[in-house]
Amino acid sequence: MKIGIIGPSKVNDLEKINPNARQIISDVVGFSINQEIYLTPDIGSISELFAQTYLEKGGEKLFSVIPLEDKEFGFDWVNSSLGQRINCNTWRNQPEKLNEETEALICFGYSTGALIEIAYSKWFPKGEKLKPIYIIKELISKELPSEATKKLDVKYISYKDLEKQFT
Repeated sequence: MKIGIIGPSKVNDLEKINPNARQIISDVVGFSINQEIYLTPDIGSISELFAQTYLEKGGEKLFSVIPLEDKEFGFDWVNSSLGQRINCNTWRNQPEKLNEETEALICFGYSTGALIEIAYSKWFPKGEKLKPIYIIKELISKELPSEATKKLDVKYISYKDLEKQFT
């Protein structure tokens, strides 16, 4: 399965929600090792940590969605050395390209960027169904408002139960 990884740009922000965040990420990597992983690995982000751990554990299907032609903002803060690069041209195209490439998203906590990527999933269904978005309960302070998710396939799930979704 093609899985998109989304979450905060800073691991430290996530550790304020759950001090065990790094271990949770490592555990999820462990059962995602045979999946295709798509992410945008900002330096110091959840995505970068996931990518590094995935590669360390022997994962081989890692794709980094990076705006290699962005003249407005650049991409100096992205670790572009991780996995195979997929050029989304600009930051404005990044949420679209991530959703276009993936069949499901795993959300490791909220951030402005993650909320954009979640919202974009509406326009990139998996077949005839909406793309599932698995939000790890242990890494959020509360659920999103129901009126914001009524046209999305959001699933709040414990990371301990996540493996069953991909086997």
